[in-house]
Amino acid sequence: MSSLTEDRGASVASLPVEGIIFDIDGTVARGRQVLPGALDTLAELRGRDIRFAFFTNDNSKTIGTWVDRLGDMGIDARPDEVVTSALVAAEVMVELHSKSRILGVGDVGLLEALETRKLDLVSYESEETIDVVMMGRDSNFDTRRLEVVCQAIWNGAEFFATNYDPRLPVAGGFMPGTGAMVKAVAYATSCEPVVTGKPSPWSGRMAMRLLGVAPERGLVVGDQLATDIAMGRNAGMRTVLVLTGTDGTEAVEEAPAHERPDVVLGGVSDLIPWLDRQV
Repeated sequence: MSSLTEDRGASVASLPVEGIIFDIDGTVARGRQVLPGALDTLAELRGRDIRFAFFTNDNSKTIGTWVDRLGDMGIDARPDEVVTSALVAAEVMVELHSKSRILGVGDVGLLEALETRKLDLVSYESEETIDVVMMGRDSNFDTRRLEVVCQAIWNGAEFFATNYDPRLPVAGGFMPGTGAMVKAVAYATSCEPVVTGKPSPWSGRMAMRLLGVAPERGLVVGDQLATDIAMGRNAGMRTVLVLTGTDGTEAVEEAPAHERPDVVLGGVSDLIPWLDRQV
């Protein structure tokens, strides 16, 4: 697959890649099925001592669940090699709202991440004033919860969301993502959330901290322009779009130059040959 990108500077392009951030769904796996070439590619990277980690905008599952899920597919990942948008959301709340009363809207992944950081969480039934809404994907989200969240924002609560992804790639197609629920709240309240996950600056900073490498020596590999590629570019990393998930070559060709990846590959199985050509 040929590159479809602008030249971001020969000096950066010539630097060796020392760390790689992989998206999960649509990049190394689809649902619970590992994608072709992923295991061989990851094994080769380990053999070359190239650090890598997995970064998912999923906020519903815990780090431990993701480690187990990857392990079930044959992908050996340590807990410190997995970042979720829930983890980023918790770090942002510590940074901006460590003393605020926070309504966490989401499943166990987001709630556990917030609780682990010892933030002041309130429940849907609480009569306390809500200072902040941090919203993720809630499998039990219904009209009652929609009303509570909207009332909190109408009463002055700040509105944050883990991500705005409209859909998630799963085996056999897609399912509605966090953005479908967030959009309902944003529409009702006329208030757009501050997004903390991909492609926010917070997500890029955490990816860099996890890799422990300089941005110009880092690489992001993902399947979505608006999240994975944007995060990498925001963080100053090189970016690779794989065509096994959401966005295809048509989306790349239609995107403005500043939103395009540095290279487009058919899948992760093409990553090692591409890296070898960069030497």
